[in-house]
Amino acid sequence: MKKFLAVFAAVLLMVSLALPALAENDRVIQVSGSGVVSLAADTATLQIGVNTRKESVKEAQKENANLMAAVMEAIKKAGIEEKDIMTSQFNVFSSYEYSTSVLGKETRTPYYEVQNTVTVIIHDLSMVGAVLDAVMEAGANTTYGISFSSTQANEAYQKALTRAVEDAMTKAKVLSAAAGVELGELIRIDATQKSNGYYRETYGITNSYAEKMADAGTSITGGDLTVTAEVVLEYAIK
Repeated sequence: MKKFLAVFAAVLLMVSLALPALAENDRVIQVSGSGVVSLAADTATLQIGVNTRKESVKEAQKENANLMAAVMEAIKKAGIEEKDIMTSQFNVFSSYEYSTSVLGKETRTPYYEVQNTVTVIIHDLSMVGAVLDAVMEAGANTTYGISFSSTQANEAYQKALTRAVEDAMTKAKVLSAAAGVELGELIRIDATQKSNGYYRETYGITNSYAEKMADAGTSITGGDLTVTAEVVLEYAIK
């Protein structure tokens, strides 16, 4: 029993000695900071597709293959290298087209649809409009948007991260001065978020509208991107 009491007393002593340290570690200032860097886009990514619908899957595939071959040729002739052209989607599915006669009888006609989409990366933004015009004239009838990015995004993020840390440090100094306390050492830093912004333009192209756009000449501008970094700093209070 005496041995147990001695051990229990020793444990209590250890806990009591640790409590001030725990309380001291709870005296912290936590601040967040953000930094933003703007930069010009220098790369465009296009999603270009050909959709065909026929009563048999063989007919739908054949027409799709012919149109897509023409579209691929148009892309290459526009100056895009083969390494920057990739198939991103190929789907074949069947469905029904419903109709009602004058007598009220409903009929359904089966059909097959083939969807073939390629991703095209353009490194010269002045070529984007010309590529769109060329593929629409060649037979492309769908696009899923244009996204712009920058090859300098990682460097821009480093700058944004530096600005975010500076912002958080300034806030910590202001808060400590206002509260009448002295900042201690920096005990934690986290980069909580990275956001690479982009500018996106979306087109839904139909066969008839594609011809009109190609005649007029499509004008596309890349715009600016914003890269955002966020951090959290935690300082001890002396």
